[in-house]
Amino acid sequence: MNSSLSVPASLLPSISSNTAHILSFLFTTSYVGSIYLAQTRLFTPSSSSRSPSRTSSSTTTTTPNGSVPSSQPGIPPILASDKDAFPQPTPSPSTEPSNTGGPKLGSRDHPLTIRRRMNAVICATSLSISGVYYVVKSLSPASTSNSWQSAVRPTMSLLGLSTLNSFALSPSSIIVGGWRVLPYMLAPSLLIGPLFAMYLDGELPVLGGRRYGEGIWKRIKRGWREFGLVEIRNFIVGPITEELVFRSTILAVSILGRLPFKSMVFGTPMWFGIAHAHHALEVYRKNGSTKSAAVQALLACLFQLTYTTLFGWFASYLFLRTGSVLPPLTAHIYCNMMGIYLPGSAIQRHPKQARGIWGSYFAGIAVFVWGLKRL
Repeated sequence: MNSSLSVPASLLPSISSNTAHILSFLFTTSYVGSIYLAQTRLFTPSSSSRSPSRTSSSTTTTTPNGSVPSSQPGIPPILASDKDAFPQPTPSPSTEPSNTGGPKLGSRDHPLTIRRRMNAVICATSLSISGVYYVVKSLSPASTSNSWQSAVRPTMSLLGLSTLNSFALSPSSIIVGGWRVLPYMLAPSLLIGPLFAMYLDGELPVLGGRRYGEGIWKRIKRGWREFGLVEIRNFIVGPITEELVFRSTILAVSILGRLPFKSMVFGTPMWFGIAHAHHALEVYRKNGSTKSAAVQALLACLFQLTYTTLFGWFASYLFLRTGSVLPPLTAHIYCNMMGIYLPGSAIQRHPKQARGIWGSYFAGIAVFVWGLKRL
């Protein structure tokens, strides 16, 4: 474990392991609970922020005279795979107008829902960080407990926020411009295969697919224009708040609770996996709340629990070895950009490139394992 994460001698004795588990539970439930609390008026943005805004750069459907139909708010579809992205049936006069042409009000990709949830998780994250600060301050010696500044530095160290620029890694770590870059290379190296498959498909993360006559600079500018609320949630607010809660705060109290290194690497990510289980309820509701929907929700939940836990193992190890939240945060953002890209589906689309696809996937795994051993 990185020396910057060691419990300062002034904070001895530390909290019990049971207290660490209880605090981890509270941090997790406050984060997930805030998402559902966000549906209340408590986190409703101001009226000025409710004006129709882009959630992606898709063009809003208009009538021949150029006006937006009254039954169709100016909200474009988000994802073709999202059921909300397809036009809703035309409502009858006796029913409430539907949100044709975009996510339904109340769905996770509706702009109002996104804003509310982002506000909520930011508040929950702030409370969890404050909780760690309170624990550190309560453990501080009586001679310094009256000074709030005395607990700031050890709190920042335990949260992985005081060593963003330098990591006490092995001397063999790769250094570029004063930065030890190896921790930032692990996630991209593991996903060499998916990146190659996306290249074959004519896709690039965030920028999307190629268009006829469009160069790389135009693609970059188009990607910037299309960077809307969904991207802000997926690539900025979501990763930052999740890493601060499920890595920084939970590992901080685990360190204060003297949990073993293996327990922190392989045990604490379960909180991260459990926190994503609530998506099963959304899948169940979205698919009609039927028995078939329940099976789909259960399978989706198990799949998501698996890969979030696996990523949690990797992110926790990165955090503990580097003493910084920045490497797992950048890995989180990169993985969100890439998504799940299996080799089988890529080979079906490009059978002549089967050897290259398999080779790139295995090469990525080999480079990842090599780099992980050198941390």
